[in-house]
Amino acid sequence: MMTRVCALMRGINVNGIAIKMAELKAAFAEMGYPDAKTLLATGNVVFSIPDGASLEETKSKLEQGLSERFGYEAHLFLRGEKEIEEAIQQADAVEVPKEYHLYWFLCEEEGLPGELLQKYQEMPSSLEGERFWIEGDSAYWIVPKGSTLSSDFGSKVLGAKRYRDKLTSRNLNTVRKISEALKGK
Repeated sequence: MMTRVCALMRGINVNGIAIKMAELKAAFAEMGYPDAKTLLATGNVVFSIPDGASLEETKSKLEQGLSERFGYEAHLFLRGEKEIEEAIQQADAVEVPKEYHLYWFLCEEEGLPGELLQKYQEMPSSLEGERFWIEGDSAYWIVPKGSTLSSDFGSKVLGAKRYRDKLTSRNLNTVRKISEALKGK
């Protein structure tokens, strides 16, 4: 039996790291994941691993292979269907105004959601309607459309080197597309 998972890559197709999705799909296939499917151009890859396979070993293998192939330090965040669905359910419990985006933060370090919340609370200003909160092991952020990197929080956190291998984020619309791909839709 096989388990479907998604690799969410950090930092591709921004800051000079350009990877074509066809090349990314081919790289996954060459590393033993022939059913890999890419979603959007932001580095989301849905693929299958054998039941019981170690996510940490899979992640390490993929990061090493992608780093070598594309000449950059690859950072992946692997999540299964259950974690994706849980993130959607938690996000759906909050009303998001039409002119705002909701982001899900994937954190790879214990205590990181709390650290991010503290950083958000310490920011000198926030945009009207901007909000950051923690739900379980996940963190969420509502920000006006078009203001992701111009907000104090977004500009200081999303590109920070300290979080390079510990954090990535996805718009909830992308998370929904990942969910559909994990279900084979």
